[in-house]
Amino acid sequence: MIYIPEADDIYFPKTREYFNEVISNYANGNYRSAVVMLYSVAICDLLFKLQELSDMYNDTVANEILREVEKSRNPGDNKSKSRWEKEFVENIYKRTELLDLESYTNLSHLYDHRNFSAHPALNDRYELISPSRETTIALIRNVLEEILVKPPIFIKRVTDMMLEDLSEKKQLYRDEPEKLHSYLCRKYFDRMSVSMKKSTFRSLWKLCFCLPDDEECQRNMGINRKVMEFLFDDTEGLLDFMKSDSMFAKTSPDETCVMNLCILLAHHPQIYTVLSEDTKLQITSLTNNNNKAKIISWFLSNNKKEHMRRMISLSSYGIIDAETISFVSDEYELSGDVPVFIDYCIEYFGNSGTFDSANDRYWNAIRPFLSQMSCDQLIRLITVINENDQIYNRKANYATNTEIALTAHTKLGDEFDYSKYPHFSFDTTKIFGEKDGAEIFDEDEIPF
Repeated sequence: MIYIPEADDIYFPKTREYFNEVISNYANGNYRSAVVMLYSVAICDLLFKLQELSDMYNDTVANEILREVEKSRNPGDNKSKSRWEKEFVENIYKRTELLDLESYTNLSHLYDHRNFSAHPALNDRYELISPSRETTIALIRNVLEEILVKPPIFIKRVTDMMLEDLSEKKQLYRDEPEKLHSYLCRKYFDRMSVSMKKSTFRSLWKLCFCLPDDEECQRNMGINRKVMEFLFDDTEGLLDFMKSDSMFAKTSPDETCVMNLCILLAHHPQIYTVLSEDTKLQITSLTNNNNKAKIISWFLSNNKKEHMRRMISLSSYGIIDAETISFVSDEYELSGDVPVFIDYCIEYFGNSGTFDSANDRYWNAIRPFLSQMSCDQLIRLITVINENDQIYNRKANYATNTEIALTAHTKLGDEFDYSKYPHFSFDTTKIFGEKDGAEIFDEDEIPF
């Protein structure tokens, strides 16, 4: 029995089983049988592919061809029942992307050899015609590489299909990244070769970062970028592919495009190393002027911890929305660097310039992390409150300070001297004697 490594990549298990019979015939010198079986395997594999396109993607062309196959295989007249094979291959070539010109030509060539091998075709000495060993293995390799190892959907079709699908489902998966990833794997990624994934990533790069005037691209940029994040994780050798393709040197200077590129880089900082100098300048310009871009730009530093310390040293405390704070928090939790982000949040809160901004910053950047604060961080939090009249003069201060004091008391103990912070007022009746942890008020109980 001979072994062809590429056979391990045959898409359908049933096709792989049939192909083993082809190889068995070839190994035993039964070249006529190998060719006859090979053609049958190719036709079956194409039928399997159409069936999957029909079942998984409700492909209308696949449905039509399958109906025509059933009709041709069971003619109501005296027509040949085998003519459907030739018509089937013609339809596949003309109406789908499953066969290109080369694979169609080679399959037609195999069809002729199959007929010579299956029918009593005789030479001048009345001997059955048999393909040579070299011809047989060439036919086997052609069918294997051009048909059997390829999944049912090809890059242009799968990209179009996926984009249309995700456009309809973007609200469903808006806050469910894990479910989105599972869905993408089940319906698309698991059926794509590595080269298909790379080509899909390339197409998405253009849609997300190069077409600022395309309304549909802008409308679906968020979920399309999310697909890129997953593809980068799921595709071996993608970074080297990006280095070798000039497409990835192209990006639009449009702020929305650059912002979304920054989000991708925040997930995968190594991509920054393959960007063009022009693109890097666009990113630098945005991070200098956009607070969201600035706080997620740890790809410009050696690591997240160094980045956040730099943000604190520069006193970079412009307004950041709640979604961005949550995103940064999640990323810092993944890398084990939450403490330095909490340091930043305390300073961010301490630099509140208005009552309203103090309320927002407390709710988004302080309250979610109270239970994770160290003793030193809690003392620093109390200090910045005591020093900023835009914090301690607001209506909500008494209630939020009470929340902070409840947490601080469990960590700092009875001996901590709150009197050193005269503007840090709170409900002392809720604190002393409270040993079991912090009481957290409902949102509507705090007079923001």
